[in-house]
Amino acid sequence: MIVTADEVNRSFKGAIDLLHSRAEGLKSFDMSERGFWRSFAAIWLTLPAYIISLAIERMRIGAVPNGALLGNLWIDTVVALGHVGGYIALPLAMIFIARVLRLTSRYAPFVIVTNWISVIGLLVLSVPAMLLLLGWATPPLASLFTLAFAVILVRVQWFATKATLGLSTLPALAIVLFGILLNAGVESLTRGLLS
Repeated sequence: MIVTADEVNRSFKGAIDLLHSRAEGLKSFDMSERGFWRSFAAIWLTLPAYIISLAIERMRIGAVPNGALLGNLWIDTVVALGHVGGYIALPLAMIFIARVLRLTSRYAPFVIVTNWISVIGLLVLSVPAMLLLLGWATPPLASLFTLAFAVILVRVQWFATKATLGLSTLPALAIVLFGILLNAGVESLTRGLLS
């Protein structure tokens, strides 16, 4: 399933609208069954973020060979699985949460929007890491950029969760924080496997 340029443009526009607290941004997303599955295929757009996270992990464990980024199958595979795991963790957990909260009819729109926000988030959060790798940002500056971008992404995910699931502020925030905890768990597992 290939994601088209039109779908990418519409979904990114919808995410920008959600960032500005405009619920009409939801109309930009393909909320069909096809759109649901294509939102998972959108992970291919995050390949640059995967490459950057792979470089960061190699640098962290001191495994950067002479100019070659790929080459250690174990590291490449673990980082790839962590990348995919972080992308699908919340949508998988929401299967059960949506059932408990009796929001199964809102599950697909939530996942579609969340997946597209995740694509944007992975790409945006890879920028400070890239600046660090290039030597254009110090570790504290890259951390500050990452924090600033993360705050913006949490805000857009919070509004999107409210809009797609029809929840009030606190339950929507709880789901966003749960997603952050899931991603932290995936990252911790990935780093543990690489140590």
